[in-house]
Amino acid sequence: MATPLCELIAKSRNMDGVLPEGFMLPDEDNGDGPRFADGAMDGIMMYHMGHTPLTDAEKQHLVKLLTLAGDGKEKEAKEGFKDFCKDHRTLSIIDDMQQYIVNHPDRINADNLFRFAVNMLLESTDKESVKVGLSILELFDSYENDELARVIRIAGLSDEFTLFSVFNMRNWPAAEKEILELGKRVRGWGRIHCVDFMDAEEEETRQWLFYHGVDNDVLPAYSGWTVYQKADVEGILNKPELTYEELHTVLLITDALMDEGPVSGLSNMENPKEYLTRVQLKAKGDYPFTDDDKRILNTMKEWS
Repeated sequence: MATPLCELIAKSRNMDGVLPEGFMLPDEDNGDGPRFADGAMDGIMMYHMGHTPLTDAEKQHLVKLLTLAGDGKEKEAKEGFKDFCKDHRTLSIIDDMQQYIVNHPDRINADNLFRFAVNMLLESTDKESVKVGLSILELFDSYENDELARVIRIAGLSDEFTLFSVFNMRNWPAAEKEILELGKRVRGWGRIHCVDFMDAEEEETRQWLFYHGVDNDVLPAYSGWTVYQKADVEGILNKPELTYEELHTVLLITDALMDEGPVSGLSNMENPKEYLTRVQLKAKGDYPFTDDDKRILNTMKEWS
């Protein structure tokens, strides 16, 4: 019998409370299709593809599944969602699903729906089913249940589920701290999502974003513009003099901004050449530049 995915994640954590490098959830039967990294399909959908809206018939089918869950018919609802999500990833139905629940409180028993969502999270061996559970729980005060909040944090350690855990955490009282701590524990698509949804009201958060925000295992460019804004790179450049660590980090962020392959970066600025000139001027000190630093500086000259 297959191990529930949340249980598998919990058991796979190392002594530091994170998943080991290279960890991936069990592969599902995708025929001859490519094996995507955990979280990649949802990441690609968010940043590049979007999704096709549900037809009226599909929306009605989704309502039927939610009604089954609300009526306490968990087995039928669980099997129905698993089948439905073979054609519709959870990310593409989350808005329709939540909107119906919120707009029709008289048609769905909240206690039954909550139990169904918790069971989907705890017991599912199917990735999309876990996400359905997390998506429904977003509508409840999950942070008030210590054990449930703990499981949501554990699920988020997998890049496949980080985004959906973050959707829950952003409604928690200590949202910024929760998402920051999760961001520290993931390195793939999960870190990209944490950076994207992380508020930066606290200095600790801004410091982490500055030094680690573009450091992910996918592509730094996905977080370049977000980090530039949230970590106040302009404010750092206003310092009379930068330490090598600060300048090196500014160069890494600038490299991510100049990529612009997957998303816009430097071109979001009103005057990108002025920004590059400022960075180049800061780099005129006596710094122990690495080969990578020199490569970035040369690329900046090409942009200028």
